[in-house]
Amino acid sequence: MFFLILTLSFLLFALEIMINACVIDDFKYSFFFWLDIIATASLIPDIDFLVDWFYGLIGVPIPNASADVNPGARIPRNSNDKLTKIIKSLRLIRLIRIIKLYKYLVKSSSEREEARLREEQKLS
Repeated sequence: MFFLILTLSFLLFALEIMINACVIDDFKYSFFFWLDIIATASLIPDIDFLVDWFYGLIGVPIPNASADVNPGARIPRNSNDKLTKIIKSLRLIRLIRIIKLYKYLVKSSSEREEARLREEQKLS
């Protein structure tokens, strides 16, 4: 169920990018366009069947997902930690963009309501 929701969110984000690129004139190849592309692409490593397909595409054997876990064992830090931090940062940027979009929509709807009230007052 988790991978289904994750795949659905990936597809919806990709659809949003395509629609924005078609509808908004200055969106295509802008800073936010690339930011959205990177943030949406950061979902791909979490979707197992896409990762497995990519490994098969480039001819790399699919890694075994099992691991030995020792409670209290220290995990060595490596370059994957940096990559994980970058991916998390991109997701945070995506979340911030969604929050800004929500604030913009709320602001513009309240401005429209104020303009409508002013028009009604002028007509009265």
